[in-house]
This record gives sequence, C-alpha cells and structure tokens, in this order.
Amino acid sequence: MKFLTWGANVGGGFLRARVDQETRSDMAYNIELARLADQIGVHGILYPIRYVGRIGGSGGSAGQLDPLAVVGAVAGHTSRVRLLAAVLPGFLHPVTLAKIGATLDVISNGRFHINLVSGWFREEQEKFGIEWIEHSERYRRSEEYLQVVKGLWTRDEFAFQGKYYNIRGGSLHPKPVQKPYPAIYQGGNSEPSQRVAAKHSDVYFMNGAPVEELKRQIGTVGSLARRESRTLEYAVAAFVIARESEEEALAEYEAIIASADEEAIARFKASMDTRGMWKNAATVSDYVANNEGFRTGLIGSYEQVANKLRELEAAGVDQVLLAFRHPLKELPLFFERVEPLVNAARIRASG
Repeated sequence: MKFLTWGANVGGGFLRARVDQETRSDMAYNIELARLADQIGVHGILYPIRYVGRIGGSGGSAGQLDPLAVVGAVAGHTSRVRLLAAVLPGFLHPVTLAKIGATLDVISNGRFHINLVSGWFREEQEKFGIEWIEHSERYRRSEEYLQVVKGLWTRDEFAFQGKYYNIRGGSLHPKPVQKPYPAIYQGGNSEPSQRVAAKHSDVYFMNGAPVEELKRQIGTVGSLARRESRTLEYAVAAFVIARESEEEALAEYEAIIASADEEAIARFKASMDTRGMWKNAATVSDYVANNEGFRTGLIGSYEQVANKLRELEAAGVDQVLLAFRHPLKELPLFFERVEPLVNAARIRASG
C-alpha cells in the first residue's frame, strides 16, 4: 500500500475544530515537511488548490501558496517523493498546465502529478470572475481538459475541437519525463466524475468512507473503466489518530469532536455542492476532518490502524492520503509503527 500526505501550501490545519494543530503554510515549513516525507519513504505529497479561504477552521491571513509553484520549489529539495498539484480548470487553461506540468516533470526528474479538481466552491470562482457552470458541464469541461493535457503531453501537432477548448495543431516540447504522461489523480462521488475518471484518470480519489462504501465506489468506477479497457488505482483520504492504545486514540478523537468549530463547519456547508464530494457526510464528525477523513476509521492503537489499512487494501484501496494534527511528529511515527505492519504483512503473503 502506498501512503501520501498533504502539503501545507494552504494554512489553517486540517481540522475544523478549536484544538491545537499545525497551521503553518510558509515555504520553510513546506520544505521541511517535503524533506521529511522524502527521507522516510512517503509515496507522494498533495498540494491543494485554494484561492479563497482555508482548509481547516482556523483563521489567519497567511493566504494560499500556489501548488504548482510550490512543487517547483520543493522539487530541488527532494529526490524520491512524488509531488501532486491540485488544479482547477476554470482558473488555468489546459495548454498552460501542460507546459508547466511538463517543465515540472523535467525539473523533478519524473515525479510530478496532477490532481484534477472540477470545482465545488462556487463563491471562490465567482469572486474572481470565473463563470460557475452547471455540475454536469463542469465534468464535460474536465473531460476536455484532460484530453487536451494528455494530448499535448504525448503527441506532436495535437489537434482538438470541443465545446470548451480548441487546439489547432499545437505542439509542446520538452515532453514530460514520465511515459506516457504523469499520472492524473481525480476525485468526485457523482456519476459524471466517476465516468470521467474511468475514461481519463489514473488514480480515483475518494473522500473518507467506511469500507463497504469504498467497495461500492471502486466497483462502480472499475466497471466503467473496464468498458474503456482501462484499469485504475484507488486512493482514499483519512485523518489518522494512531496512538499506543485504543483508549488514548479514542479520548483524543472525542476531545476533537467536542471542540468542533461549528461556525467553520457552517461556512463550509454553505459553500459546497453536495452532488459530488461530501454528499454522504451526515454528522459533525464527518465535517470536522478535511475530506471526511474520520469516516475512514484510522483511529486506534498502531496495530488497530494497521489492521484497518489491511482491510482497506483487501477492499481494493491502493493508496491512502494521510492527514495529521502534527505532521512533523506523527508522520515519522506512522512510518515507524504502522506502515511496516501493513506492507510487511503484504510482502509475507505474496512471498
């Protein structure tokens, strides 16, 4: 199983709760986190995209560093960890992304990936004059977007005519280092998002959810992908509270929920489109951790968390995107106490 973690280009922490958590988003911290991830064997770091607001519930005026620029900055400080930049199609033309992405893949020697985010935050787009288009149309645009990016990454004299983009024999050089192209991650729980992922993406990102719910999503997307003669990997978000004992982990979880920032949760609910991501969120706990991370259930002793991860792997999950209260402290502990229990067991079973 591969493990990813969140970058910190958007500050505020990953909990909508009035608790102590890491909230820094400056470049010095991002470089420190990336170096640590590179050293201990984290598969990838995802840098989110945000033009308005923050991830968690805390305030502040630090703003949001652009994920593509941050990837370029941390690439020179790392050598192994993959660097994922989230991208909003409405803000960035696919030709521009293809050019920047190929350059970043060269700079990082083949470690750049994109996470396509079709857009759920209406206010964010309208504040900057980006037309807010209907849900299914956002995914039609995303489909064209990926066709253009992949076409420019893999072909010369690429031509494309669609509703949103028209390319008349464009060619970009150099091409990405990765062949045929850098892997594309995409999320979304709606039917249009799943269809686009099955046809054009390489890793399908899921919000945190119980195993049975994840199985259904994997089954649906897998069936759609097989119709296209394609296979995907599957990734899920999870907020981790792994401690020496179950009692310690549950006590911490309950304290976090008791400190839920209701105001921040209300703002978040008002901003989102529930036809896609977060459509299954129901309780306060589902909204406290970013991307419904608590629903995945990685709360307990180190052994219990490892057992849960093996259960997720058996259900078809290939990658887990980890969030922590204090990443610099907890990420190394996870790779010391949990990761070996997961992957060593898989290696023994395959041997």
